[in-house]
Amino acid sequence: MYIKLLWFGHISWDDPEMVFKNRDVQLFNIRNLFTKHFVGNYIPITMFFHAFAYKLFGNWAGGHHLLNIILHLFNGILIHSVIQTLFTNKKLSLFITCVFLLHPLQVESVAWISELKNVLSASFALLSFKYYLSYQNTQRMFKLIISFLFFALGCFSKSSVIILPLIFLITVWFLQQKIILQQVKLLLPFTLLSIIVGLVNINTQAADRFINFAHNFPVYEKIGFAGYAILVYCLNFLFPLKLSVLYPYPENKLFAISLGYLFLLLVILFIFYFLKKKSYNPVLLILLLFVNLILVLQFIPFGEVLNADRYMYLAIISFALPIGILLWRKMPMLNYLNYFITVVLATLTVFRVSVWSSSISLYSDILKKYPNSFVALNSLGAEYMMNNKNELAEKCLTKATEVSPKNYKGFYNKGLLYLKTNQAQLAIENLNTALTIYSYAKAYVARSSAYLITNDFSKAMNDAKTALELDENSSKAHFVMAECLNHINDLDGAMKEYNRAISIDGDVAEYYFKRSIAFGKQQNFMACLSDLNATLSYNPKLYEAYYWRGVAKFNLKQNPCSDFKKAGESGIEMAYNALSKYCK
Repeated sequence: MYIKLLWFGHISWDDPEMVFKNRDVQLFNIRNLFTKHFVGNYIPITMFFHAFAYKLFGNWAGGHHLLNIILHLFNGILIHSVIQTLFTNKKLSLFITCVFLLHPLQVESVAWISELKNVLSASFALLSFKYYLSYQNTQRMFKLIISFLFFALGCFSKSSVIILPLIFLITVWFLQQKIILQQVKLLLPFTLLSIIVGLVNINTQAADRFINFAHNFPVYEKIGFAGYAILVYCLNFLFPLKLSVLYPYPENKLFAISLGYLFLLLVILFIFYFLKKKSYNPVLLILLLFVNLILVLQFIPFGEVLNADRYMYLAIISFALPIGILLWRKMPMLNYLNYFITVVLATLTVFRVSVWSSSISLYSDILKKYPNSFVALNSLGAEYMMNNKNELAEKCLTKATEVSPKNYKGFYNKGLLYLKTNQAQLAIENLNTALTIYSYAKAYVARSSAYLITNDFSKAMNDAKTALELDENSSKAHFVMAECLNHINDLDGAMKEYNRAISIDGDVAEYYFKRSIAFGKQQNFMACLSDLNATLSYNPKLYEAYYWRGVAKFNLKQNPCSDFKKAGESGIEMAYNALSKYCK
């Protein structure tokens, strides 16, 4: 079912920043993994596992997928054990485990390499829960300590684990039908750590601009949207036929908020009905569901979406549990139902996994369901651009800017597209718009590159300088500055900037290539040759470098002919002339 993932690559959302272009992960920089935040999250334990996986698998995405799959299966084993401990019923345990392992809502957490934080934190949360239950049964303090240690590992794998103390209390209440003060006191260390981790992650989300103030609605609207979100989660759980990686805020805001309030009203009436009957377990099951989702109901507006399948990863247990309990009491032949559910869910999951075959497939799937999704349009346009499908890229990015004319990302990517296709003036116009909306380093770097193409070195240098004031470690800004200085024959200044760019990003072929040209101007052909060798080691298809390596070798009285021939065969006209002149 999930085995296909071993042949899939990674996607362009978060995976490069988290793993495949993350120098701290690739170099196993323990200090940075535990002191920095990544993509809006302080998750040092998860980053450690990413680094360990990179040591094992390198850039093979299948290996990273395999880690997620193994953890998902391990979580299924833990859930079976926990449910068996709570209810001592094998049929119910099997039902809950099958739903957890096979439901297509789980695909996003398993198939997305960056969601290692989800499956890993769930492992630690379940282990913590298991030891907490063991403490309840044995009253041995060391088991509570082990539970706390697993809880801490979970919190530093993903901050959503901070709700676990509330789940502990609900579980004790469910089992003992009461809560005593001693139970609350025992959870004070858990609660204190929850508060600390929660505050840290709110700060990191804000620092990385993941708190979306555009969705910071009035409280009464947030409550309505929360009710609507829970309703959508219920429907997706029961009828998982139109799942998406992205669920935008509904276009009909009034309808969604009204429906959300109506749903919450029905839930409240349901709760009062059972309270009046003094039947507390159904109320506790509803409370468990709400607690599992409370952090993702957008009361603090993270990101661009109202719902996400990955938010259901552990919460799915609280959806399956009441159904399982009801069926267990009403249907003694639950085995046959389990077989049916297994086949249906597994089939849906197989089809859902296929959507993750590539970034283009994933974003296209979103647009089938939400054709005006800015995020999907912008991401698909960027992906087409990376795959040299420039016409398709322009079509997607143009629609993205029309759908959301106040979002800088669409204009920025459109500027990059025009920069890539040597339409410098169009690039500048779109980047001007992006910078009017939001002033940030990458857009200044891109615009400086466009000015460089037009030989407006003064404006290019001004933009590069501004970019470096915003981000002194922008290798591209240093490179553009070096190119400008090279063009105005300030070779010493250019060399300093080339060196700085390479010290920051040491595997970019273009940086070495351009520096080699500057070395050639200085008649330093040994350094020139060394840089050309580095250029071709990083990009063997940069055929112009073969010609210049031939030139460097000729000046060093080495045989240049093989390089001239290689460049000539690739269509470099200068190489033909050199080949006929020096290699007769």
